[in-house]
Amino acid sequence: MMVTGVKLTLLLLVTTTLISFFVGTVLAVMRVSSVKALRILGTLYVEICRNIPGLFWLLFFYFVFPELLPSEWGKALNTYEHYPVVAGILGLTVDNSSYVSDILRSGKLAIPDSQKEAAITLGLKPVQQWLYVMLPQMYRAVLPPLGTRMIHNFKNTSLCMAITATELTWATQQIESLTFRGIEATTIATVFYIIVSALMVAVVLGLEKYLKIDMTSITKSKA
Repeated sequence: MMVTGVKLTLLLLVTTTLISFFVGTVLAVMRVSSVKALRILGTLYVEICRNIPGLFWLLFFYFVFPELLPSEWGKALNTYEHYPVVAGILGLTVDNSSYVSDILRSGKLAIPDSQKEAAITLGLKPVQQWLYVMLPQMYRAVLPPLGTRMIHNFKNTSLCMAITATELTWATQQIESLTFRGIEATTIATVFYIIVSALMVAVVLGLEKYLKIDMTSITKSKA
């Protein structure tokens, strides 16, 4: 049960991190777009999702979402063995992507307007401006808070126990209930969470060192 819980926790971490990173990037671009409709849609998504607890989204996708679909689809989801995992991925992604979007938007606002003007001068198309000029600088500027957010998302995987996803916290609770060996199970789970969090911190610090992110470089880039 512990091994299964570890595997599922890592699956939730990797999947939700990648998807929420992509969705958050799209939302950040929408929120700073010159198209008013895109700005409104992006802002509505972020403000709604960010102000609702993450646990709510897990419960929504597990209990409510199947009922909103056609009866055959809803019944198929409710009988699908791994639907708790799917609901967990959806709920964590919706919650995390709204925060990622806000972090990336702050990174865009920190980029001088001269950068975009230079990209236009070079003849880059709008898509190329984002891919080659704006996005790399956005990611670099917000790497520390973005890393912190991803670590927070990792810890939020434990909320999936509320929808019976067999991740590590759920496995720990089940072992305690069945064998009364809660101390051993909790200790193993605690060590696992600490190790993975420490590894994620080490990756972020390594990227910061590689990209030479410090107050001096940030000040120079703004100048």
